[in-house]
Amino acid sequence: MNFQDFWNTSYESYKVDKDEYSQWLNSYIDVIEQCTTDILDLGCGVGCDSMWLSRKGFNVVACDFSQVALDRLKKESPNIQTQLVDITKKLPFKDCSFDIIIADLSLHYFDEQTTHNIIKEIKRVLTEKGVLIARVNSMMDFNHGAGQGEKVEENYYFVRGYNKRFFNKEEIDKYFLHIGKV
Repeated sequence: MNFQDFWNTSYESYKVDKDEYSQWLNSYIDVIEQCTTDILDLGCGVGCDSMWLSRKGFNVVACDFSQVALDRLKKESPNIQTQLVDITKKLPFKDCSFDIIIADLSLHYFDEQTTHNIIKEIKRVLTEKGVLIARVNSMMDFNHGAGQGEKVEENYYFVRGYNKRFFNKEEIDKYFLHIGKV
């Protein structure tokens, strides 16, 4: 099964409490309220964060690799703009398009070079004052496979049927300093 089929199959029956799931964004509301552009939700899945942001009055561009996930989001919230995007490729947005990019558990599936390329693309589409708000897997996420499975690269494992990167402070700095302050 290829990566896109994996996610399409996963999202066909994916269940989550949308309101509880996106509460993590409350910690960033002061930053989010400064946004003057649409907000890009990169790797939105079924759109919990996008719906939370939309209910708060923000315009969101929700992107994912799974058409099934985007179709579910569109059915739930037809006012949210959706776009099928492969984040391993050049992002289909102009330079300096977004003040805020949300990447909620969507940046940890890739090898080192691909992760660097994704971060460079994120930087390209962020405005000069732009902010990436991201959640990634921690090296302490043992319940989610940290340090388990077949090691592919440092802190990157084939676990539970797919590759997954786990981040520590050094990894955060290594990848995200491309954008700016971590």
